[in-house]
Amino acid sequence: MGETNNMGVPQAITAETKAGSTVDHVDSQGAAVVLSSEVNSTRVWNPLLIMSCVSFGAASMLFGYDDKVVSPVAAMETFVEKFQGHPNSAGALALTARNQNLVFCVPLVGAIVGAAAAAPLTTRYGRKLVVIGAYVLSLGGTFLQAFAPTMAAFVIGRFWNGIMIALGSTVSYLYLSEIVPARYRGMAVTSSNIFNLVSGVISTVICNATHQQNGASSYRIPLALQAVAPAILIPITFCMPESPLWLLTRGRETEARHSLRSVRAYDDTLVDDELRVMKAAYDAEQALSSGVKFWDLFKRGNIQRTLVAGSMYSVNQCSGIILSSTYATIFLTALGVGNPFQLTIAASCCVLAGTLVAPLLVDRVGRRPLAIVGMSVLLVIDITAGTLAFYTDKPHVPIAIAALSFIFNGFWAASFYALSVTLPTEIPRPELRNMTTSYTLACAYTTAVITTFAVPQLVSADAANLGAKTYLVFGGIVAFILAFYYMLLPETAGRTFAEINELYERGIPPRSWKGTQTSTENQQAKVVEKGALSHA
Repeated sequence: MGETNNMGVPQAITAETKAGSTVDHVDSQGAAVVLSSEVNSTRVWNPLLIMSCVSFGAASMLFGYDDKVVSPVAAMETFVEKFQGHPNSAGALALTARNQNLVFCVPLVGAIVGAAAAAPLTTRYGRKLVVIGAYVLSLGGTFLQAFAPTMAAFVIGRFWNGIMIALGSTVSYLYLSEIVPARYRGMAVTSSNIFNLVSGVISTVICNATHQQNGASSYRIPLALQAVAPAILIPITFCMPESPLWLLTRGRETEARHSLRSVRAYDDTLVDDELRVMKAAYDAEQALSSGVKFWDLFKRGNIQRTLVAGSMYSVNQCSGIILSSTYATIFLTALGVGNPFQLTIAASCCVLAGTLVAPLLVDRVGRRPLAIVGMSVLLVIDITAGTLAFYTDKPHVPIAIAALSFIFNGFWAASFYALSVTLPTEIPRPELRNMTTSYTLACAYTTAVITTFAVPQLVSADAANLGAKTYLVFGGIVAFILAFYYMLLPETAGRTFAEINELYERGIPPRSWKGTQTSTENQQAKVVEKGALSHA
């Protein structure tokens, strides 16, 4: 979307008008249209913008800590004695498959409730108040988990925290996408994953430090420490500005300008420019979304885009990652390798390492090569680890399976996971982008519930007792996923939304997108050439 003046008329701005600007697209006369907010980074970032990104990005710490703390806690003998009180049917002092389902699955149901509640709440109350409210209310869930007298009370605490964590995370991602200029949106949103994974590593370190303590303190300390992040973030978030876009949607333009002015380092003229662009973009999005129905996602011209964009976030959970992340400590305990609590720290660090590398790979390597190579590696690991599971009585085989699971974590985070948060924003039609995001989250949470429920039934000694052989089940699923994306995943790196739309409408096979010239590229080349000639 190009700039507009006060009357809403597009302004054509040539590529040489502002230093550091970039061509966004070209208008019908062939003039380059850019966003004046697309300026050099040294003129955009100020301390308050950085602090806003940090404070809202840190909301993902709640999810990361909660997700990683529960596996080692559920593997502690003191926890099992307190909430189950007896060995499972195989004679081990470990949670039964039924109790694992309660501890791990119920919070995901809460997450579905929280994600569904996010839209109406943030529309009415804004981004900041909803996130602060989620932080405050999560303290109650943390207290109930730490001091629960029964398994039922513990599960209720997990369910309540699931609602609050999903609510806070969903709205914080929305805030991050709105508070930064468009060119930094992807970096701001994906960088929040680092907070997620760092807090996960911290939680596993804490569990390793407490698991040998006597009594309930071994599990109560790591559970109670979930309250630290929200307690710190509540006053910090309160001091941050509200989203300018949300203020605009409520008709509060003066407040929106004041908010935007506070998080920009450049001058008032560019702030006013960006605010006009923001308002015009919102108005255009509202116009595009008018009359759009959910079932439009599955019409003939859209269904391929919907399946490719909306499925990766869901199917990546069927890769086998749940064995070496969510159930890592329980899985490693069953393998009998070393200190499972220390190895869980290593597993979390591998996910963090992959996530740190991902931003460098997604654009440099490209979406399609990263997906195909990443999934191929995961397939090989699934088959190898699953095959080795038949020989766990041999020396060093359990260690080899554990090592493969760590390598799996790194490749998954660097490829599958990174693309899961990228593709839903790139591939859909503009008018279906919001709808596709909702569909993606709904599928992701549904798949998470299914896989989290299924794994204990496959792995546990008192159920199917497949153990690490379960990797073969996931290997079969990954083989199908790999074939699907080999056929249908396009290369979108460096493509504008207009180019992606054009290539789909022309019916170009996704495998042939790389190197295919579009009319938009031809127009941009002419604009650049014309600009160079005018300078000469």
